[in-house]
Amino acid sequence: MPFLTLLQPDRKPLSQLSRKVLSETIFSATQPNAIVQDFETFIEFLQLHKVEVSANQQAIAPKYLADLNSRLSHPVTIDFQRPSQKSYSYIHGLYLLLRGSAIAVVKLDKKKNILSVDPQVLTSWQGLNAIEKYFNLLATWIYYSSEDIMDNDRRALPEWYFVVSSWGTIAKENLNFTDNSTNNSPNNSKSNEWLNRLKLHNVALLNLFGFIELQDTEPLAGKGWRLTKAKASPFGKALMELLEKTDWKRGLFNEAEDDLFIEPRSEPRPVDTKLNVVVQKSTPTEILQEEFQALDLFPEWENNLELPEPKTQDGVFVFKVSLQTYVQKSQDKFSKETIWRKIAIPSHLTLYDFSSAILKAFDFANDHLHQFTYKDRQGFVKNIYHPYTQHGEGDGFTDEILLRNWQINVGDRITYVFDFGDWWEFNVVLESIDEPDPKLKKAKVIEQKGKAPQQYGDDDEE
Repeated sequence: MPFLTLLQPDRKPLSQLSRKVLSETIFSATQPNAIVQDFETFIEFLQLHKVEVSANQQAIAPKYLADLNSRLSHPVTIDFQRPSQKSYSYIHGLYLLLRGSAIAVVKLDKKKNILSVDPQVLTSWQGLNAIEKYFNLLATWIYYSSEDIMDNDRRALPEWYFVVSSWGTIAKENLNFTDNSTNNSPNNSKSNEWLNRLKLHNVALLNLFGFIELQDTEPLAGKGWRLTKAKASPFGKALMELLEKTDWKRGLFNEAEDDLFIEPRSEPRPVDTKLNVVVQKSTPTEILQEEFQALDLFPEWENNLELPEPKTQDGVFVFKVSLQTYVQKSQDKFSKETIWRKIAIPSHLTLYDFSSAILKAFDFANDHLHQFTYKDRQGFVKNIYHPYTQHGEGDGFTDEILLRNWQINVGDRITYVFDFGDWWEFNVVLESIDEPDPKLKKAKVIEQKGKAPQQYGDDDEE
């Protein structure tokens, strides 16, 4: 697709050598390396198996890892008794790409969390040519791939910054990795520092994307993947120079629309009639495409991966809202108990209405701020705030968002926090979305267990 760049800054010319390397590179499932092939192998694996993931980090269950590792172009050898997803660096890097691209999403299936392939996004992926697949995955790595999705935290500094900042080390000289106890040479120290800063899954991705060439050997007893040598490839040097000559960082501050969307206000915002240029927001991938093609490179890159438009979900939302509390059994003995309420609420109501329903169900006064925290389809944490909260504009306010527009799925786990001082933290699970009920006009409790705790202790002042 064509792009118009306004106020384009002066670009430094790309070296003739780098332009030649990039122009002559053939892109296929296995060239410049096997990133596309392994990505599609991972997708096929998810289609063949119901791959379970953990509830909190959503990491792949260990029982699938050895089989998946054996199917990849670069299977790694490790000597861990209890390997985890992160033990297999190529699997871990590819997993982050699958989640960041939204081709793979976590869904609930018979009370198990399953890493599933989104058929609509997969269809879009299958419509791309080889060069489009390669650069869409590169854009995913640059802008979206992050271990933050496994840490239940908001997205911080992208890992790509560490890749770029450490590139100069390997671009200048080949790196050798040996046991520090037997070799304390400056090169060895620099190599291991580079390795520790990057993290092994980013090293694996640099290899899969064709940026670097790696050599490895058998692991030490009880240890993981053991690298021996690494060097930058001509293609990697050329592509890194291309990135240096472009303003790819624009995409970091112009991310694609969130899965969350808000009902239009009754009155439109004022429009500045002096503006005669309509600027359409580009996705980060489109920005990268624009930057590269402004230097007359990769004309075959025309299309990009498309994510589904947010859809409304009409009906009756049934949530199970749980609260852990301590009950005094004797003078010096307490036990932890979980009390819960099942709340049915029609989809035309707002998240503020849902918040009020939770508080009413637990006999709390609605006299403090609140927030809902959940993960979007790419695994990143989102917060929706009480309308009086000052910092909630990024993800929205609870009085603006209807339940029907909240992009969550059955089985999703949500955290509801009420009163930022006392910090009452409720666990919320969307159990079902039932057919609309014209008789149900407001939220109601349909099941419950346990006695609600006192909102304020005897010594608290209201």
